[in-house]
Amino acid sequence: MNTGSIVEKFELLSGTESGDSLKWRSIIDDACAYVYSRITKKQLTYNDERRLELLCAVYAYRLYAMCGKSEATSFKAGDVTVTSPANEAERAEKLWQDQLIKCSDLVRKEGFLLRRVVI
Repeated sequence: MNTGSIVEKFELLSGTESGDSLKWRSIIDDACAYVYSRITKKQLTYNDERRLELLCAVYAYRLYAMCGKSEATSFKAGDVTVTSPANEAERAEKLWQDQLIKCSDLVRKEGFLLRRVVI
């Protein structure tokens, strides 16, 4: 997989500039190590590698968003209530879950699903 491509995707997701993403490089590397440890497919095609690069970037973005500043999601001023959409950490988690489903043929999932017991 192409680490430079993963960093570029992370920058797009997080909105960070090239210089700013350097301080998050250890998080990106940790995200890649985690995703690599979950790969189940032995022979990866070019398309598989591209999908896994995005999964690494999304996981790094999820970690980045979890470290981010806390923002108010709503406030009330007199009779007016202003509500903002879901915060960045919630959006990052949703994106991670979505990409994990899309790459389910390539990576192990957390936990297990018990479908039935046959006696």
